[in-house]
Amino acid sequence: MKTFLNHILLPALFVATLTGCSDDFLDKNPPQEIAAGQFWTSEGDVQMGLAGCYARLKGTYLTWHRSYFDAAADNGWAQHYGDIRLMQSGTLDPANSGAPRTLYTSCYTGIASCNTFLKNFKKVSLPDAAAKAYEAEARFLRAMFYFELVQHWGGVVIYKEVPADIEQLKIAKSTREEVYKFIEEDLNFAVANLPDDAYKSGHAVKTSAKALQARIALFQSKWDDVISLTSSIIASNKYSLATDLESPFIKGKGQASCPEIIFSIKYIETRDGRQSGDGGQEVEFFRWGGLAPTKDLIDEYETGDLRLKKWYYYSPNKTTFEREDGFKFQTEFTATNYGLIKFAAIWDPGRFIPSERDILTGHDIVLFRLSDIYLMNAEAQMEKAGGTTADAKALSYVNAIRSRAGVPAFTTLTRALVRKERRRELAFEGLRLFDVVRWRIGKDLNDKLIHSNIRLKWDDKFYIWPFSQSEIDINTALKQNEGY
Repeated sequence: MKTFLNHILLPALFVATLTGCSDDFLDKNPPQEIAAGQFWTSEGDVQMGLAGCYARLKGTYLTWHRSYFDAAADNGWAQHYGDIRLMQSGTLDPANSGAPRTLYTSCYTGIASCNTFLKNFKKVSLPDAAAKAYEAEARFLRAMFYFELVQHWGGVVIYKEVPADIEQLKIAKSTREEVYKFIEEDLNFAVANLPDDAYKSGHAVKTSAKALQARIALFQSKWDDVISLTSSIIASNKYSLATDLESPFIKGKGQASCPEIIFSIKYIETRDGRQSGDGGQEVEFFRWGGLAPTKDLIDEYETGDLRLKKWYYYSPNKTTFEREDGFKFQTEFTATNYGLIKFAAIWDPGRFIPSERDILTGHDIVLFRLSDIYLMNAEAQMEKAGGTTADAKALSYVNAIRSRAGVPAFTTLTRALVRKERRRELAFEGLRLFDVVRWRIGKDLNDKLIHSNIRLKWDDKFYIWPFSQSEIDINTALKQNEGY
C-alpha cells in the first residue's frame, strides 16, 4: 500500500526555481520538494505550487512516451517496450497491465497534486481575478488527468479532495457519466476564468481548455459540441498552421514561436530541463530505433506526401539513416525497415555523437495544435451530415493540411478519407489508439502485419482497460472492469 499512498494520500508539491516572473519556470523539472506546512505564504509560493501541478504532466506516458501508444495499435512497433505491445499481442490483463498501470498511477499523482494545490493556495491573499485564474489552471490540469483515465478505464474513482486517511482511499469507482460530469465542471470553470490570449508561455489559456473540451466531445461523438468548440478556437484568429512540417515539434526549427500550438508540455535543453536522462524522443525513437513505423502506416501516405520524407525514413539494412545530402548515421535495429524522425533534429548531426546521453533534447511535447482542431471540425461536420460532406469550411480545413503536405485537395469528405487523414497527420502524437477506440474499429486492425511474422491480435475487451490487480488489492471497493 505504500506505493499508492505515496502517489495519492501524501503528495508533495514540486517547487520550481523562479527568476522573477519569468515564463520559463514551467519548462523546468522542479528540483526540490517542500512540505505544505512550510509553504503558502506568498504569491510566489502559489506560482511554484502550480508549477508542481504542471510538472506532473511529465509523468511517464503523459508526456513524450505517449507516442508509444501508437504501437499499442497499428502505427508502430515498440522495440524495447514489451508492456506497450500487450494489446498488439492480445495479452493485456489485470496481472500483466504494464504501461496502462503506469499511466493510471501518473494520472492519480497529477490529480493529487492538483487537489493539494486547490486545498492550499487560497491561504495566500490574492486579488479575486488572480485567484480564479490560478484555480482555473489547476482545474484544467485535473480535468486532463481525469480524461486520460475515463477514456481508457470508463468509470474510475473520483478524488475531489486529498483523502484524509487510508480508509478514504477505499471507495468505489464512479460511473463514466459521473466522471464526465466532474470533468465538465472543471473545464467550464477553466474556460470562464483562463486568460483569452494566444498560447505561448506554457500556461493553459482559454483556447487550451476549449481544445480539451472538443477532444472530449469528439470521444463522445457529440458532433454539435465539437463543431461549436473548434469553430470558436478557429474564429479567435489566435492560431494558424505552421508553413512547415518541423516547427511544431522541433525547438531548432522554431517551435517556441510556432503559431499552431494550443497547448504543450514545456522542456528546455539543459541537463535538468531536458526530456530525460537518456535524451528522450531523439534517442529512443531515432538513435535506438525504439519506435518503428509499420509499413501499414507508411502505405497510408500518398506518393509525394512531404510528411513521408520529413517524418520518416527507410532503411534497407534496418540500421542506417541516410539524409538527402548524403549524411549517414548508424542507428540501432529498426525492425520494420522504417524509422521515425518526426521529433528529431536530423539536420544537426552533432546531436547524435559521440554519446546519446549527451543529447539535450528539450523539444516541447504538443498536446493540442490547430491541425488537430481542423480535423476534429471536419470529422464532426462529416459525421453530422451522415458520413459524407462537401461543406466548404470542412474541406478548407482538411485541404489546408493537405496543401502543406504537398498532396492534392479533396472535393468531398467521406468517413474513410477523414480517418485516413487523421492517421497520417497525427501519427505518433499519441492519438491513434484514442481514434481506434472511439471509432470501434479494433477488429479492422486484427491480423495486420506489424513486422516480420508478427501480426496484431486485437480483442474487443481492450476498448476498456483492466484495473491492475495491485490496485484491486489496495482498494477492495474497486470492482474490475467487465471481461477481465
